Formats: sequence, structure tokens, C-alpha cells
Amino acid sequence: METELQRTSVMPMEFTLQTLKHMTDGFSNNLIIGHGGCGVVYKGVLDNGEEIAVKKLYRIHQSGLENDKQFKNECTNLMRAQHKNIVRLVGYCYEIRHQLVEHNGEVIFAGVEERILCFEYLQGGSLENHLSDESHGLNWCTRYKIIKGICEGLHYLHNGCNHPVYHLDLKPGNILLDEDMVPKIGDFGLSRLFDSTQTHVTSKVIGTRGYMPPEYITSHKITNKFDIFSLGVIIIQIVAGPEGYTKSDEMPSQRFIELVHGNWCKRFQETIPAHTSQEIKTARHLRKEIQTCIEIALRCVEADREKRPTISEILDELNKFDTSAFNELSKMNNIANSSPISQDTADLKGKQVLYQYRSSSMDDYKEQEPARCHVNMEETKEENAGIFSNPGDKDGNSYGSRTSSASVPPNVKIFNFADLRLATKTFRPDSVLGDEEEYWGISKGWIDEETLSPCLSGLGMAIAVKRHELGLQAKVHYLGMSTHPNLVKLIGYCTVDDESLLVCEYMQRGSLENHLSRRSSSSPLSWNLRLKVALGAAKGLAFLHSAKIVYRDMMTRNILLDTAYDAKLSCFGSNGPIGARDYVSTVATLTYAYAAPDDLSTGELTVQSDIYGLGVVLLELLTGRCAFDINRPKGEQNLVEWARPHLINRRKICRLVDTRLGGEYSTGGVKKVAALALECLALDAKMRPSMDKVVSVLEGIRDSIDQHIKRAHLKSNGKGKMWTFG
Repeated sequence: METELQRTSVMPMEFTLQTLKHMTDGFSNNLIIGHGGCGVVYKGVLDNGEEIAVKKLYRIHQSGLENDKQFKNECTNLMRAQHKNIVRLVGYCYEIRHQLVEHNGEVIFAGVEERILCFEYLQGGSLENHLSDESHGLNWCTRYKIIKGICEGLHYLHNGCNHPVYHLDLKPGNILLDEDMVPKIGDFGLSRLFDSTQTHVTSKVIGTRGYMPPEYITSHKITNKFDIFSLGVIIIQIVAGPEGYTKSDEMPSQRFIELVHGNWCKRFQETIPAHTSQEIKTARHLRKEIQTCIEIALRCVEADREKRPTISEILDELNKFDTSAFNELSKMNNIANSSPISQDTADLKGKQVLYQYRSSSMDDYKEQEPARCHVNMEETKEENAGIFSNPGDKDGNSYGSRTSSASVPPNVKIFNFADLRLATKTFRPDSVLGDEEEYWGISKGWIDEETLSPCLSGLGMAIAVKRHELGLQAKVHYLGMSTHPNLVKLIGYCTVDDESLLVCEYMQRGSLENHLSRRSSSSPLSWNLRLKVALGAAKGLAFLHSAKIVYRDMMTRNILLDTAYDAKLSCFGSNGPIGARDYVSTVATLTYAYAAPDDLSTGELTVQSDIYGLGVVLLELLTGRCAFDINRPKGEQNLVEWARPHLINRRKICRLVDTRLGGEYSTGGVKKVAALALECLALDAKMRPSMDKVVSVLEGIRDSIDQHIKRAHLKSNGKGKMWTFG
């Protein structure tokens, strides 16, 4: 121990009880800043003006060996741990005095021990006070800095000392933040010093419920993976809020990752600009950070401790992210000169649109200087063209192209990034289409119908622009060659650094998901419109399958509607050629609730995967429920699992029907759609119908309804006169 202490640069001071009383105004209740399981924490001030935290352990008699051990553990381990992410021990007080007490009816002198630890005072308080869900509270960069700082502190404890130190009570309440939101691990009262990474068994209960690993709860085993489990819970709470770990435990991992990642990207969409190539690169970087942190956390809370990563492995993953994106975002958010504690995250919204034009005249677009950037648009265009365009293209029409011209269909335009920025008003928030769009949303823009150049809003042709990261070459080739009334038309694309932008026709009524949502302000779709949508989506899917293309993203979010409610499959999915090895074909690209059991077991997506997804869509049209709804009771959250027993029993089918239809539907049609959905959802992929059969069945249901309407009209006419139907 002496060797260890000799290595520390600053030895803690020894205070008298009287001195600490003076610092804390006699341990005044007005100066209490926290309570712990074994003491009260007061705010004190040293003679030099430095503020400190004074932790006064509950008063005990000399026989309190367990409290004595906790005091020694915390004092010794804090003296050993000299690290920027470990709370610094300033000093201590250990005094024994005698006091008259009554014992067995007699008054005796008893030795009373006073144990006090003094720490650096951290203005940010405990992490527990800063936890919130994705929609508000600390911004992502601050949360990521906290996550990485905790990991670095824990790495020091496990690997930076001569012998590993296991904290054994990691939780948000034991992680303190300074004025710059740098995290520091504290409260070492339960920590243990071990000579190796072997398993140890303790007879006493330590730690905090909710942060204890299962092997400790069942058998009191302590390993280096104890702290890793606690760390996983903390990371989930930092990323997704105090209830995050409970949510993660109630749903499949992939669904939780999608949920949290999606929530964060919606917040980014509202608060972080993504107009220039550097900003787009920064935004992409942040999305990767979020996904990595969630995935790490879920591995940390694995029930099998052998599957949990070591703290070194965790830091290796986090260190793969450089700091350039954080520095860039710091500049955007103007946080370099202000404390993150006082920063009002909500104020960022509206401050981060870097390009706000003063004029709405198209003639002024290239002459007008952006309000905040002071960068001339012509200079920006020329600069970007030099970076991203193919050599020798002065017009920038091959802007950032990584797809050879030979592979681009003649009807697909290679857009200039600067033109798309103008067409969408620099992708600003009021151009983004709806909160229901996945992650970063789709921006609406306007281009001339003939020249495809940017034009004023409301003139020319509306377009939808979305960032796309995977399989650009295959997508452009196959979508450009695929023309069908039930497929959204691909107009063109643009590439910027590692990001791509797809440009498609704009669908005025948005996604089917939005129309089925019970939060939607629009009237619920009628039964006939639902059949029309189902048939249109099925025809689009059948066409893709006939062209040997797997859609891979069959879900209500990717079924878009025009003004006449004609359904078209979005070109923003992960669709690609059957059997292509240069294209994404894993189940990770498919939302969990739409994934067939065989997809999850093999990881391969096929035409049968699309058919299963269509079965889920048919169920959503039938019931008006979404594929996965965390707000419903546990047995009803997964639509397929809840509905399957009703689909099997024909007498229960009508219980599934969306009550918002008010009984306005054909019972026979409902039963046929339910039977078709059940067939599409067959657990055995070989038993699922072909898309040609699905289209045939849906056309039969539609024709049956049409005949019923005709007979009703003829009957109401009275004279038997034939009616003409469009």
C-alpha cells in the first residue's frame, strides 16, 4: 500500500472534526447536498475558497466493523485511484471520542468513531438528476462524452491499478458531473480489491437492485463482469432515459435498437442542420455513435456473463470514433463558449439552420448571401464541384458520382448537390415530411418538369429527397429499370462524400402507416380504400418479384399514397436483386415486427420474406393496429402474435376488425383478407402463396364488392336500368 501511495501526486489532507464543523456551519441541514446508504453529504468551503463535498458517515460505536470496512475501502481505493474520471479525495477525518451512553441499564463511557471523507465538489451533481429520454434534456454529444468518460474511469479501475478494483455499486447516483459535464465515478464504499479476474463469492448482499447482474442475484458471484452489467444499464439509461432498461427488457433487442435510434434521429432532424457535405458527414457519424452505444449496452446486460465484453473491448469500440464530428457539431451548436449545464437544448431548434435566404425570388437564389454563413452560393457550388464531381465536368452534373455512367439508366438524372439544396430550401425543417418518416425524414423539394432544375415552391414538379447509405449502385440500376404504376418513380440521385441522396416522385398523401395510425388527424381509411391500397401494394410487389428483385422492406411505412389513394412502394427501401452478393441481404435491414421466423434464423431475405411482410401489412389494414405497439399490454404488443389465434378461428375473425370502420365493411371480404393474411404469415416459408396468387385473391375480393355494389344500384333503380361504373 505504501508503494501505491508514494505514486500519488497529491496526498489527501487530514482534517479535524472541529475544522469540518466550521467548514459546514456545524453540519447545517441547509448545506446538505445528498444522502447515501451510509452517510450524509454536505457542501463545505476550504480556507482557500475551494468548495468541497463532505461525506459524514453515520455515527457508530467502535463495534461497527462493517462500517469501518466501508470507510477503509472508500478511503484506500480513492487514494489509489488518481484519474480524471474518478472523484478526487481531498481529505478525511477519523476521530474516536468517548461519550456517556446507557447500556443494559447502566451509564457507561463508550468510544464513538467519527468517519468523514472530503471530495472535490462537482457542480453538475449526480448523473441521476440529468437522465431523460431521447426527446429532451442533454444533447447527444454531452451524453456520449459522459458514456465514454464513465468507461475510461472504469477501465482505469479494472486495468490501471496494480490490482483490479471492482466498484460493485455503479449507478447514476454514484456518478458525479463537473461544470463541463465530465463524469467522475464516486462512492467506493462497496468496492473490492482483487488480485485476479477469478470469480469470488460473498455472503453479504452488496450493490443496488436493478444494477446487479443475474449471477450475483442467484449465487452472489463477483467477477469483473459485475461492473460491466451495471455499466450496460447506465448506458441504456443515458441514451434512452430512466425507463430505458425496462423497455429494453420488454422487447426484442433489434426492436429496441430501432426504437431508440429512431427517436434520436427524429430529435436530430429538429435540432441539427444537415445541409453541407460536412454537416451530412457529421450527422451520419452521430447516428453510428448512437447505434454503437446501444449495441454495446445490450451486450453488457447479457444474462450470460461470458457474452459480456470487457471494459477494454468497449473502449476499443468507442475509440474508433474520432473527435472531428463532435468538434464540428460543437461549432454548429455554439457550445464552445457556454457551459453544457446551463445550455438550454430546446433553444438549439431554429438556431441551427445555417442557410436562411432573405429572398424568395428564384433570380436571387445564387446572388443572395446566406444570412449566417457569409458564403456565396456560386463559390460554394464551384468548391463542391471540385471536390465531388467527376474530372472535367464544369457543370457539376456528375456531382460526387461513384456510380459509373454505364450502370445508370438513361431516365435517371445525376443531380448536383447544390441544386438539391436549393430545391429543398437547404433541407430545412419545414421541408421535411412528417414525423412518421424513418430516422432523418424525407425533404420535399420542387424542380422544373422539363429541365429538372430547382424552382420556386408550388411551381413545377414536387420531389422527395432522402439520404441513403447502402447499395446505391444496385438500387439506382434496378429501380431505374423498374417502371410500374405501383412503384414510386426514381427520378435521380446525388452522392456527397459517403452519403447518397435519392430523388423520387413526391406522394401527396404520405405513408400508409400515417393513415392507419390512431394519432393521425385524418379520417380513417374506408374498407374499400384499404382493399385498393392492399391490391396496389401487392401488384407492385408482384412486379418486383417477376423482375427477380426482393423488396426487403415490406411495411406500411414504405407504402405511399397519391391523391387518388393509389398505392406505390417507396424507392427508399433496401430492395435489390435476388441472390446479389454485393447488396445488403441481411435481416438487420428489416424491421423486427415484419421479419418472418425463417428470416431471423437464417439471416437471409428472400421473396418469401416480402410475402410475410405483406401478410403483416394486411393485418394492419384489417385491424388498424401497428405491427408493434409498446403502449399496448404485453400480450398485444406484437400484432402477429396477438392476431394469429383469431385468424385460425374463423368465428373470431370479426373481433380483429378496426372499430373505426363502424361496421362499414363486407364480412365475406374481411374473412377472405384474413385467410390470405394467415397464408402469407405461414411459419413454413414454402407454404406461403406466390405474389401472383395474392394479387388474384385481392382482385377477386374487389370484383366481388364491385358486383355487390352494381346489384345494389340496380335494385335501387327499380326499373332494372343498367348503371355504368368507372
